Amino acid sequence: MDDNKIRDAQELERLLQFLRRTGVYKHKKYELSDADITLLFSVSFGDPTGIKPSEIAKRLKITLPAVTHKMNKLVDDGYLTRRDSKSDHRVTYVLLTDKGSKYLESIEEDYYAKILKLMKRLGERDTDTLVRLLNKINASGKL
Repeated sequence: MDDNKIRDAQELERLLQFLRRTGVYKHKKYELSDADITLLFSVSFGDPTGIKPSEIAKRLKITLPAVTHKMNKLVDDGYLTRRDSKSDHRVTYVLLTDKGSKYLESIEEDYYAKILKLMKRLGERDTDTLVRLLNKINASGKL
């Protein structure tokens, strides 16, 4: 194999290890899991009258059964509520409860602080490039 390719691979490996060590994507322990919090934020970013679970799955690029599983737990725990569509009873919308809204408000600033700090250092253009590249890596699946 070409020595330059090996050198490039070594550099990429070193940088990925450094990124992992920075802890930029590690969070302190919260009452809820990262997956639960991500789902709650996705609901909060949706229409205030509710968001379909299928829209959450599409936005998070995960399966609908995974969303349903997490959503059911969050409904049972009082962070989310369901609302049936008035025009089509097969359609369900999900909304934050007061408990869910208050929880997000209490962690919002701290939860994304490291990522926001990184984004500020990178600037808009480099942040967009990083997001594009990470999406490309993610789309390629497990290596």
